Amino acid sequence: MRISFTGDIMCELPTLKKSKNNQRYNFDKYLSETNIFGKTDYLVGNLETVFAGKNAKYSNDLYSYNTPDSFAVELKKAGFNLLSTANNHALDRGVQGLKRTINILKKNDIDYIGTNNDKTKDRFKIISLNNIKIGLLSYTYGTNYSINKVKLNKNEEYLVNYFEQPLWVDSSRDDFYSKLKEKLLSAENRVKLLKAFGRPYNKVRVDERKLENLNQSLLDDMERLKSQTDIIILLMHSGGQFNLFPGNYTKELVSRMKKLGVNIIIGNHPHVVQKIEFDKSFFAAYSLGNYFISPDTVYLLHENLPLYSIVLHIDIHDAKVWEFSFSIAKTINLSGEERVFNTSTLYHKDYEDKDVLYNDCKKIYETFTNSHCKNFMIKKEYKLVDVI
Repeated sequence: MRISFTGDIMCELPTLKKSKNNQRYNFDKYLSETNIFGKTDYLVGNLETVFAGKNAKYSNDLYSYNTPDSFAVELKKAGFNLLSTANNHALDRGVQGLKRTINILKKNDIDYIGTNNDKTKDRFKIISLNNIKIGLLSYTYGTNYSINKVKLNKNEEYLVNYFEQPLWVDSSRDDFYSKLKEKLLSAENRVKLLKAFGRPYNKVRVDERKLENLNQSLLDDMERLKSQTDIIILLMHSGGQFNLFPGNYTKELVSRMKKLGVNIIIGNHPHVVQKIEFDKSFFAAYSLGNYFISPDTVYLLHENLPLYSIVLHIDIHDAKVWEFSFSIAKTINLSGEERVFNTSTLYHKDYEDKDVLYNDCKKIYETFTNSHCKNFMIKKEYKLVDVI
């Protein structure tokens, strides 16, 4: 039986503009045309937006998201069984947006983990594949308090699975000049202006802060999962932004979770592909990259290939035998819309410059496997048997 994992699923301003027609949003085939999941029995993704409804205003800012419900319909058509909702955008439209997102996913028959609307409900998910019990849990480093200014009180903190107790520290700049810039120009227009004048408009960020005490809720989840499951998989939302190498915070987090008994870690948040680490009983993918993000998003730093991502496949034969493989996907513009494709499809159908695509895929392969490949070939799927 096969379980597959994708990277970040975004729905930003350019995507909304392209999908809008007569006040309706049509995302048909944006995700469901991907030729990657034919062998997959259970598909997991990282949802980096909320479904807070039209009245909460759809995304109109670079760093705060709310997406039409029709996007959830396309996610279901694409084959997603479960979505991780613990990430820095979980509270972009407050508590009500978080709760409505859960309801929309339920309506579309998509499971979720990472956020909760019921204090008594388990924070994790247990599934059975090939008679193997797999425990899935999802936690995040934070929820963008500096941007959305949404602070949960003690009675609300159960709503989001946090690795640590949230500090609720506002790190946004509070000086007069910064406030004036925000008032006069949107974040998107500020980035466009900087790019037009050849000025730096974004920067690589590395998470170097210190990891403090893990939340008791996480420790409790781990104890319960160890007694009820054969394999524990953590969906980890942590890391920097556009950084090829993980920072000290995330490396320490991976180390602690391994000691607690996690078998597999699937990382997301940096928006680019990062390396894997493994031994005989443990596997960690620090970042799978962006499974779906608009190629026209203005803040992207293209040198580390944010339009490419890893789709990780795990074939589970029994509790001790796991076979890992992966596909390389890319989001492209196609006939005025956006699509995710297996790069093998792009290469063999002449959608893109073959030399550029080849070199990019080789870089992604070498970054992910942390190896050098002399005779790289673009394939639909790559076995990790030669790496692990």
